[in-house]
Amino acid sequence: MQKTTITNEVSAPQMAMLKSRQSINLFLSGKGGGKSYFNGIISYWYIRNFPDCKGFIGANTYDQLNTSTLFRIREYWKSIGITEYTKHNTGGHYVVGIAPPEHFNTEHHNFDKYFNIISFINGAIIFVGSMENAKSHEGKEFAWSVLDETKDTREDDVRDIIIARLRQKGIYLRDGELYGEGSQGEQFNPLYITTSPAKVPWINEWFGLDDYAQEIASRIYSRTDYFNKVINGRRVVIASSYHNVHNVGENYIQNMLDNNSEAQGRTMVYANPFTSTGGEFYTSFNRLVHVTDVPVIDNQAVHATYDFNVVPYMTLLLWQVVLKGNIKQVRCFREYCLPSPKNTTEAVTLEMMRDYDKYLNSGMFYYGDSTGRARDTRSNFHNYDIIRRVLRTYLNNYSDRVPPKNPPVIARRDFVNALFENKHDVEILIDSRCKNLILDLEFVKEDQEGRKMKETATDPVTKQKYEKFGHTSDAMDYFLVQYFRAIFDKLY
Repeated sequence: MQKTTITNEVSAPQMAMLKSRQSINLFLSGKGGGKSYFNGIISYWYIRNFPDCKGFIGANTYDQLNTSTLFRIREYWKSIGITEYTKHNTGGHYVVGIAPPEHFNTEHHNFDKYFNIISFINGAIIFVGSMENAKSHEGKEFAWSVLDETKDTREDDVRDIIIARLRQKGIYLRDGELYGEGSQGEQFNPLYITTSPAKVPWINEWFGLDDYAQEIASRIYSRTDYFNKVINGRRVVIASSYHNVHNVGENYIQNMLDNNSEAQGRTMVYANPFTSTGGEFYTSFNRLVHVTDVPVIDNQAVHATYDFNVVPYMTLLLWQVVLKGNIKQVRCFREYCLPSPKNTTEAVTLEMMRDYDKYLNSGMFYYGDSTGRARDTRSNFHNYDIIRRVLRTYLNNYSDRVPPKNPPVIARRDFVNALFENKHDVEILIDSRCKNLILDLEFVKEDQEGRKMKETATDPVTKQKYEKFGHTSDAMDYFLVQYFRAIFDKLY
């Protein structure tokens, strides 16, 4: 097959991905940002240089794979002279879904049928398939893989099936360069995930995007800049559609901005992975506004608020409230989300005391779920008895701020969203280390009745079902409503 050279038609974000030597790579870009073009380049690069190595190209659905992913990839191949072999084009370089013609190299083939296989004249093959039935790919073995629009794909299918299939030998990494079979070096089996963003918890968590939210936001709203970083050994590139404007045109991008909300535009054009997608419970929370570094302040009272679900963790949030002119600044400086075996009221309280003992004498108040007053059938104590016992040296007659019953969910939703909008002369700040609270505020959805939609998950070891989100935000709600009880009772 002919040799081709990557030219200056490649954008800077695409080139960053092409030069990556990480095994797992994420390319997030706005719509029309050149993801499929990149997939065409990288797939052909492996076909040309490692013909003995099998590849895999997948998309979330077969329709998406056929009409979008492979269509764009084959357009790129055609642009560099790599065409499909047919009876009308006997000089073609590949066939799709059929046995290769006799003059194709099939030395390493061993298939009775070639369904969902692209075969190249030099002997290279690519398996193609959708992720709708990911288990159908079990038993295959790849050297490299491309997954397109993975925002719609299940996390387990990527981790447990595709990554497990990436084990064929034949590509080796040494001193930053890739070599073929027979070379020395570390076996290299790369995965390239290309997708437009959606608020998908597993992608953000897997690639550690939450830790870099401020840096991402500082770079992606640009025609020239983009985010490019190795995080936990994985390459992440996030870029706006403007990096591919020479192909899609100014009108295409401007139409997306003009015909969508500001939040949707941030996602569709600028590839912001943190903007709202609709249906959020906390509609007024904005990571760029409300998340920052929030250090604890000396000589200022500490407010502790609890949620007593023990799976996946026991929750405790710590707050301080300071006056800034006429504004009450409400500062969440620490969260504790302790899993087993520390998922008890006593353990989480003791952990807090060890970290902040010297601050608690300035005033200590506790809040939380009113149902925590229910006595355990195995003892004569309830959760707040335990809290009072452990914190007794710091408490006064006014430390107990737990209401007789929890505030109504819809009323507290409206109230907390109003506080996030800086109404009632209140400003809320949350420390960037409070990852579970931030995830709650971004991902908890509203159900049909306006309450929190509690998504369930299953512990892979214990098989115990639990609510994935909602615990930290419930604890936050209890504190904010009770601290500003006079405003809440008057207006809500």
